[in-house]
Amino acid sequence: MKDRTAETRTVTITFGEDRILVVRSRVGHDQNESDARENLATCRQLAGDKKAPVLVDMRQMATLDKQARKVYATESDFAMAQAMLVDSAFTRISANLFIRIARPLHPTRMFTSEEEAIAWLKGFLP
Repeated sequence: MKDRTAETRTVTITFGEDRILVVRSRVGHDQNESDARENLATCRQLAGDKKAPVLVDMRQMATLDKQARKVYATESDFAMAQAMLVDSAFTRISANLFIRIARPLHPTRMFTSEEEAIAWLKGFLP
């Protein structure tokens, strides 16, 4: 299987040969509810409507409004687990808010190393 990639207004999403969805925020794009729904639909499509572990690279992320956070937390039914890649105080705070307030329905952890995040996510694959 080859890697499959798609872009939305706010993110680039790749479903790799390792069966992990990688969602990378595009620089300077705030996300609203509509963006969140589009991003989730694109993830589902790339994963072939199957469950997959998800790496969310937040390092270039701008902001998520309250409704976008809610959509991500409650409508990510395709996610087995989610690793959030952070590198600054802003992205750490954003990830902590998402994990503690939005309370996603799948295991979610924050990482500063992409390699560690991928290793953790691979533990969820059959």
